[in-house]
Amino acid sequence: MQSMKAAALAAFFLLVMLSFAPWARAGDADLNSDYQGKVLTLRHFYEGTHLVFQTDGSLIGRAEIGPWTVDGEIFINTIEAKGRVLRIRGRRVCLVFDRRKEPGRDVLESLEETRVNNRDPDDLDKREGVFRAKDVDIDIRLDSENPDEEGVKSAMDRVFLAPSESMSDIVPDFWRGYFDEREGRPRTSGYTGVYYSVKKGEVSPPRRISGREPEFSEYARVGKFQGTMTVSLVVDPSGAARNVVIATPLGLGLDEKAVEAVRAWKFEPATKDGQPVAVAIMVEVDFHLY
Repeated sequence: MQSMKAAALAAFFLLVMLSFAPWARAGDADLNSDYQGKVLTLRHFYEGTHLVFQTDGSLIGRAEIGPWTVDGEIFINTIEAKGRVLRIRGRRVCLVFDRRKEPGRDVLESLEETRVNNRDPDDLDKREGVFRAKDVDIDIRLDSENPDEEGVKSAMDRVFLAPSESMSDIVPDFWRGYFDEREGRPRTSGYTGVYYSVKKGEVSPPRRISGREPEFSEYARVGKFQGTMTVSLVVDPSGAARNVVIATPLGLGLDEKAVEAVRAWKFEPATKDGQPVAVAIMVEVDFHLY
């Protein structure tokens, strides 16, 4: 009789413990249900094939920061908790933008659309292979073994952007205006005393007098991706380019190359009544391989 009571008591306590940890009981199945097949955005766009983070989201070791359109988006293939480590296996999703489909989309989708009219399928396969091979392993060290659902979610939200958060909070300043507009917030120039229109007889337009053209990014060259993007900027009274921000992007790191180049351009400044003044202008930047 006592042995039966002991067994019943043990079963009761086991049932109670399991009822308080449904996620932990399901383990990797629930993890994959929550995250597998989704695209998450790293809070910091670290390059590399293996990244290790502390629970607070800080990187262990060193890594360079890349463009968010190349290094920021991660497609989750698998995720599992191994002791005190949350192990994520994924692929970096490289983004391109075009005027037909917004927002940015996976370059593999763009390349696949060219397959019908492509005269060199082997070359296309090679290009696709480069992007498919952008695998990344991410380990997050946890505070305890077999963490509950809230513990895992907390660790993930310190490494990846939460759905309720804005990209404006994590991208470089020259991207913020683009995301502010996309998310319904007004763009701010951060500049005062600027003329926003150039009219003959009132304000003469600035004229570019020096500055190199931007270089192609590595992955745009590999993907043979080209096009025209637009940046907005303020040409100050000295003829320097200020407040250079992205208006319409291209992706694959080309936007960063454009901003880097335009920031170094020099202009003959705009004038009003014979005096140099600051004006806001839009500039198209062309990227063409041939």
